[in-house]
Amino acid sequence: MTGQDTIESAGRVLDIIEALKTEQSLGVTELAERVGMPKSTVHVHLSTLKSRGYVVQDQNKAYRLSLRFLDIGMKVRERQEMYQEVAPKLNEIADETDEKAWWIVEENGKAVFLAKALGSRAIQTNSQIGQYTELYRLAGGMAILSVLPKHRRESILESYDYPLPDGRNRQELEAELDEIQDRGVAYGIDQFLEGVAGVGAPLVDNAGNAYGAISVSGPANRLDSERIENELTDLIRGISGELQVNLSYQ
Repeated sequence: MTGQDTIESAGRVLDIIEALKTEQSLGVTELAERVGMPKSTVHVHLSTLKSRGYVVQDQNKAYRLSLRFLDIGMKVRERQEMYQEVAPKLNEIADETDEKAWWIVEENGKAVFLAKALGSRAIQTNSQIGQYTELYRLAGGMAILSVLPKHRRESILESYDYPLPDGRNRQELEAELDEIQDRGVAYGIDQFLEGVAGVGAPLVDNAGNAYGAISVSGPANRLDSERIENELTDLIRGISGELQVNLSYQ
């Protein structure tokens, strides 16, 4: 097998995994149609994945991803720097605000939801741990962009099509990032989910290294400007400051 064949084979396996991610389960024929491969090829790859424990078959002989991926995901998350420090702070935010708290990080130019905590009045949304989205859509994502090294920020901003879906052009986006950098917190409303507002602050150490952002989100009518200015901004900024000290002297 040539190097190119190996790359193509790995790509086909990933196509199968990604197709199974979107569905509860799929039979070989359905899966072959989804990924545009011969049934025989799909069957070979599924047999390998099954033998390694990455897919299982249900009572109808359809295939689904196994919990092996959950094990891998949890290991990856726990190895993130500061996970043990940030997770308790999310609980603190959720308890104090009764809302939903998130820790997000940047990976490959995207925002990744890494951990959350739910307050007693936290809204239920389809956001989930492990989900990827564009950084500009989240208060926490904008907070991250505001502290990334210039070359990294430029690379991400250049990847966007302007104007953004919410109407912002690049000049407006960069001006907003400068304001966030000066203020230490980012605000967002209706950018990720309609009717949802958020406040986010970056996590950095004294050397300027970024470790993502923490945020609190809730219904816009509950996270109004008065509450954001008088309660949430100081809370999020204060906790990010605590974590900055921990990051710098751990």
